[in-house]
Amino acid sequence: MRIGIDLTALLPEATGVDVALTGLVRELARIDRETAYTLFVNREDRALFADSLPPNFSIWAPSLRPRAARLLFQQGLLPGLAAALRIDVLHSPSFILPIAPGRVRHLLTVHDLTSFSRPGDHVPLRRSRGYLRAVRASVRRADLVTVPSAAVKHTVAHYLGAAAAAKTAIVPWGIGAEFRPLAGAAERAQLRALGVPEHYVLFVGTIEPRKNVAGLLEAYRLLLRERPEAPALVLAGRLGWQYENVIAELDRRDLRSRVVRIGYVPAAVLPALYAGATLFVYPSHEEGFGFPPLEAMACGTPAIVSDAPSLAENLTGAAELVSAGDVPALAGALRRLLGDAALRARRRELGLARARQYRWDATARRFVAFYQELARGTPDTGRPGVGPGAALPRDERWRSTGSCL
Repeated sequence: MRIGIDLTALLPEATGVDVALTGLVRELARIDRETAYTLFVNREDRALFADSLPPNFSIWAPSLRPRAARLLFQQGLLPGLAAALRIDVLHSPSFILPIAPGRVRHLLTVHDLTSFSRPGDHVPLRRSRGYLRAVRASVRRADLVTVPSAAVKHTVAHYLGAAAAAKTAIVPWGIGAEFRPLAGAAERAQLRALGVPEHYVLFVGTIEPRKNVAGLLEAYRLLLRERPEAPALVLAGRLGWQYENVIAELDRRDLRSRVVRIGYVPAAVLPALYAGATLFVYPSHEEGFGFPPLEAMACGTPAIVSDAPSLAENLTGAAELVSAGDVPALAGALRRLLGDAALRARRRELGLARARQYRWDATARRFVAFYQELARGTPDTGRPGVGPGAALPRDERWRSTGSCL
């Protein structure tokens, strides 16, 4: 069996999509030595998996990272290359399939549909009619679609219709083994080098409207009025778009000395950053899966998260949930956990137990099974998924409301 995976959407500073794709490839390389895998990457990423792939993996780097070059490769060259390499199944794991699919079977991964449900939170390209049509057409052409949560399958049904949902399977992502409790001198030195204070509340994510950093700053401001001695707030993550209001808030007198923005943090430092925090907070308006809260909990840090559908699906009973739009409730949750060591300890244990349920080996084995079924022409989207989210009743709970586009 020959499987091709299009990884040309990878970015130099990893987002959740990048974490998902690289995590899946590394686990496939660990568990599957029988399938012939061809990874299509940009030339800039040729060394990404250097010395970490077994002989049944090969890397082709015919594309470049600039968007125009990637589109030319994906839409113009990839179908013919897949045919020449006799690929059985082409996995497009980032929303878009080639327009001319050729004779190979196609597996499409849709990480979220926030471009449909929250278009105002995206750059103009991601909310344009052309992009939305391309996603809709890709779902229609795909032989099988995978999503990381039941919440995303629900949005597939709502925006793309019952036929799209019928060929959509839920496969949650895994949490890497590198995310674990850490408290050594080396980790502390890493944090000092970043300018991180000894005690802090942590947010990790792109600074953009969907992540609701503005709401977090307002909640933190309320917290400081009642608890001036509260730990500093550390913001880790790259600047996205429409970040200007957040930067302006950080320069205000009441936050200037209390909020530390450290920018994008390399993957090697993230476990120490999570593990060193007193609390992790993630008030995002909507997610497809939500890596940061699970990563933080795997490091033993109690989490406060919004009750957005996918986050509630993954974290109910383990994290403290609040409404993303309720600033006083978020401030209250911060105050409550910071003031109650026993509650933090309880959340820590619940979080560690929940994070252990998201295993990359289970995720990768599900994808291998789908590759095999597609190669045989018999994909089965109705089998039970992996992880707590996939265990939810799907077709009974998420009924299509028809297409809204």
